[in-house]
Amino acid sequence: MYFYLKEPKSNKATPIILIYYIKGEKKYFKYPTGQKILPEEWDSTSRYPKLKRGGAGKKSKQISLVLDNYKGFLENTISNFEAKNNKIERAELKELFNKEFKYDYRKEDKNISSILSKGVDFYIETKKKNKSVSVNWINKYNNLRNKLILFDFYLGKDSIVSEVNENWLDSYCGFLRDFPNLVDRKKAKELKISISVNVKGYNDNSLHRHIKLLLTFFNWLKKNFKFDLIDLKNPIRDYDTDDVHLTDEEIQKIEEIKLSRESLERTRDVFLIGVYSGQRYSDYSIFEREDVIKTKKGEIIIKKAEKTERESFIPLHKKLKDLLEKYDWEIPSISTQKFNPHVKEICKEAEINEKVKKITYRGSQKDIEYYEKWELITSHTARRTFITLSSEKGMPDHIIMAITGIRDIKTLNKYKKTSQDSVFDYMNSTWG
Repeated sequence: MYFYLKEPKSNKATPIILIYYIKGEKKYFKYPTGQKILPEEWDSTSRYPKLKRGGAGKKSKQISLVLDNYKGFLENTISNFEAKNNKIERAELKELFNKEFKYDYRKEDKNISSILSKGVDFYIETKKKNKSVSVNWINKYNNLRNKLILFDFYLGKDSIVSEVNENWLDSYCGFLRDFPNLVDRKKAKELKISISVNVKGYNDNSLHRHIKLLLTFFNWLKKNFKFDLIDLKNPIRDYDTDDVHLTDEEIQKIEEIKLSRESLERTRDVFLIGVYSGQRYSDYSIFEREDVIKTKKGEIIIKKAEKTERESFIPLHKKLKDLLEKYDWEIPSISTQKFNPHVKEICKEAEINEKVKKITYRGSQKDIEYYEKWELITSHTARRTFITLSSEKGMPDHIIMAITGIRDIKTLNKYKKTSQDSVFDYMNSTWG
């Protein structure tokens, strides 16, 4: 099995053909891929487009993605024949390939949700009707829908729900891994698609979350529609991240630093409210006096999380109360687009510049990068800091979960990060 050029000596782009020798018939099965390439851009050894940089490289990768799809389908088809001890015949192979690559949904199914990208659209609109989904949820599925539309553009055909299989899912994952090299911003604009592209493509954690959304959509389809969907598992494994937290000394630096601008002071205060309360940014930025109740031990804030609708019980200790009173409980509203750069600037001025190693996985690729700690601080660092320091100081997990609103111990453990200083201190107190 390999690909070859129809006219290898042509001066113009020539069609790429898939060829496979069928031993039983002693004949070749040939199938057009719908792709064309200049012979000078074809690698006759690998029988794939040459690897290049720039615009030409982007086009080569687009073609390679499509060829991978044809190759993967043929390999899976051959495996299925062999598993059943069936003879492979050209006529049957052609019929299967036509069904896979020349499927016309317009003739067989006019249900809009049979097209995967439009099915996701239908899913979004259906869920919006009961007003139970957040803006964040809608944005995530809009992003999924947009990526599927672009993927179909590169495949040259619509992805049909009932034809989704492991081969399709692997191709889609490969597309997302190489997304920055494949994405055509001009075409995306023509398709009225808003895209956000990380210059390095999806890492394993981001890709795992994205595919998890897709599988959730598939499960919804199975429950509500008569699609013949196979059970698929997420092919991407997530991994523990190297997200940072702050130490007591670093929090003190942030508390005491004299800032040059009022906007930075507001950001610092809002960030510290997160550190003192352990809440998500979207939750602690909307604390209200009405949320406070008095108990025998003191005052406590009862807040229902915007994301999970789960209640948190937050003791109103002095540091937290002082900051809330400073703004008369009207906590400054700062967008995350401004908040994160500001908090980085604050931490840089506070000389939180310890060298930190960050490891990122992208399939078989392992990226190791070094940063100064302030570069990795975001709004979410506040919540992670609260959880980590509370745990290190002996606060029981069930108390941390009650304060933060976290339901699952596995989720809590993902937030916990142990500092080297803590390891050193515990070792010395035990063995020193």
